[in-house]
Amino acid sequence: MRAMTQATTDPESPGEPPIGSTTGHDLLSPRGRTLRMVITAVGLAVLLAGTLFGTDDHFPFGPFRMFATTDAWSKPISIARAQVVDVDGRTIVLTEANSGVRRAEVEGQLDRFRREPAALAGLADAYRAHNPSAPKVARVAVVLRHHEISRSGPTGHYTDEVVAEWTA
Repeated sequence: MRAMTQATTDPESPGEPPIGSTTGHDLLSPRGRTLRMVITAVGLAVLLAGTLFGTDDHFPFGPFRMFATTDAWSKPISIARAQVVDVDGRTIVLTEANSGVRRAEVEGQLDRFRREPAALAGLADAYRAHNPSAPKVARVAVVLRHHEISRSGPTGHYTDEVVAEWTA
């Protein structure tokens, strides 16, 4: 009669520690642990300081308040737009399609345009680059349209305020 032997399969090689065990080789040295703790403490301190004293400009270490606050329900909503007036007197609102400039880029530069109206020449250049056969640009303006709100909804009334203007 023949003897049958059953082969055992051991997933771990002889002399190797079992999977999941620590051997001391993969632990951090005391210096490494201290360094990680110091880096973590500094990161948390910067995050806390940014939260208490920071502004949106300090993101990600400061609060991002864009959607964290609300205005009064009847406060007007202001939307910025840039527009060019060509030599024929036509007013064209600048869009991404006709100038490559998005409204958010105009809104992000409002303070600069107020301080330096000559910077609006760049918007004229962008419009000309996208519309080479269009009449020449005579003037560029940034306009804030203030939409009136009542009972949390638009009333259909608005006022326009020119906040920066440049003449070619």
